[in-house]
Amino acid sequence: VYSEFGLKMELEKRKLTILPQPSLLLPNDDELVKKINTLHLVTEESLPDYLQLAECPFNWQPNRFDDVNPEEVINLSKEKAEYDDMPLDRFIRLMTLVYELSHQKKFEEAEQTLHNAEMLLLEENGLGFVHATKHILLATRAHIFAMKGLENEEIQELEPYTELSKPEQAAVQGLKAQFFSLYRKKGFKHAVDASKKALELNPEEPMWMFLVAESLRRQSKYINSDDELPREELKLLEKAIEKDRNPKYMVHLALRYISCANKAFYQLKSDQNFKRSELYQTINNMWEEATKLCKEALELAPNNEVINRRCGYTLMQSNFNVQLENKDLIRTALEKALELSPESSMTLHYLGKFHERLENNYKEAEKFYQKAAELDANLPAQLDLIRLKFKIYGVDKYDPSEDFENMLQKQNQIERHTWLKVKAHILSYNLFVKRDLKKALEDLEIIIEDNEIYDFMKKHYLLHLERMKLIDLYKYIANEIKIAEEELVPNKHELLKKIENISPESVEGPADKYLLNTAVRMFREPTKSYTGQRHTFNDNATSSDTVSWRSNQNQQGSLRQNQSTWRPTGQRQTRNKSSNNSNWRKRSPSQDE
Repeated sequence: VYSEFGLKMELEKRKLTILPQPSLLLPNDDELVKKINTLHLVTEESLPDYLQLAECPFNWQPNRFDDVNPEEVINLSKEKAEYDDMPLDRFIRLMTLVYELSHQKKFEEAEQTLHNAEMLLLEENGLGFVHATKHILLATRAHIFAMKGLENEEIQELEPYTELSKPEQAAVQGLKAQFFSLYRKKGFKHAVDASKKALELNPEEPMWMFLVAESLRRQSKYINSDDELPREELKLLEKAIEKDRNPKYMVHLALRYISCANKAFYQLKSDQNFKRSELYQTINNMWEEATKLCKEALELAPNNEVINRRCGYTLMQSNFNVQLENKDLIRTALEKALELSPESSMTLHYLGKFHERLENNYKEAEKFYQKAAELDANLPAQLDLIRLKFKIYGVDKYDPSEDFENMLQKQNQIERHTWLKVKAHILSYNLFVKRDLKKALEDLEIIIEDNEIYDFMKKHYLLHLERMKLIDLYKYIANEIKIAEEELVPNKHELLKKIENISPESVEGPADKYLLNTAVRMFREPTKSYTGQRHTFNDNATSSDTVSWRSNQNQQGSLRQNQSTWRPTGQRQTRNKSSNNSNWRKRSPSQDE
């Protein structure tokens, strides 16, 4: 269960251990504080048996993962500890806080948080798993004392993990899985392993069925499995609901039904016989069943902010016709969620999507996106705000540079994966709009330094285009590197090799000097602004044009600077350079207002 190497490394670092005293298991919760406060630390060469057989965050992650910012984990833990509707989840978030605060030597705050966790156990009678939660609490307290180097205290021997009953051991593993769920890619793998262990120890507990399904869902974000349906997740969630009609389980199953139905629909919709097939009926049944699950969840928990928010969000992921049919239900659920939690940035974000997508009210959508973005580091809301501004004001009237910079300043509050996603959008803006390859490559080098294949690069959408089609951004940037002159990109071969190591198919084939222009021409269909006025793209650029950095680095074309969609090198610019003459967008933000 434990990593001896990790524990020894921690000991070598601390030069401390805890000497156990004769143990008597305490009979009731009232004596819990006495047991916690009887700690004795002395310098030793090896870790005592009682702590080797303990389970707590310090044993689970002896050496903290360095790819997740501690401030991000602390902020998420505080939010979830305050708002999570399940006491067991609140408990492990408090323990996560204790772990992170202790690593920052904030022992006073860590001990107060540990006290809050202790009070929660007393109020909730051990959260249904008295021995498991006590075990984690006491082991955590022992580690804090060790980190502080305290001496001349006594400690009662902990009840070994191996002596706990199987249901209690399962609870420990389940809490361990929840602990790792905030540590992204590395943590998600550990969460899957721990949750599966919990289900193995207690195979009939619906809570662990749900936890395995959720851990697999989180892990799937980092696994490229486009052609596979999450069958294991679906079966686990369906079985969990058979045993417990828990609203939380229902909403999660509804979302998985919708994501599976959507994936199948978009893969097969071009088949002319598709709508006459059994599969088409199955997809419609999944959308219908997802709606039923959301409605039942809302009936069971009408005043639960999380359930209302998740139901509104889930239904907005469905087929557009299904969204329209449930428009009033979505609005009611999200507005109820906002009433219950007025400062929830997620609810504000979803209401922005609702007004943009189902009401075509861009002004109201912008208001909700703006408020969500201001409340905390809600990157999805900020990206939607930028996309909407492009949609309203046009690429020649709106420059997102300041908004991007504000997002990047919140690096310490967000996970690296999300921060890199922002970098990808800045890269594509510099590549497709500003036509600044040099700046685009600066962000590329940051993104590829982890040697990871990122979904937001392989399935990238361009914020400045109203018709969103996913592209392989690795492919487009690699193509421009191939074409660029050595003087502009002296390390072009090194960059191409790095991209090839990440995504080999993205660098296959010869360079195509028409690729960038062709990509945007696919989107050049007349579009409508939120006032209903139609706008068209300037189609001066043809597939025979080349981009400026390919032939003359001193004349880099910029969509914004040149006031037209494209200004390739060698093509005569016949239009007036004044932005008032641009036919991309004819209105300024002030005129729109």
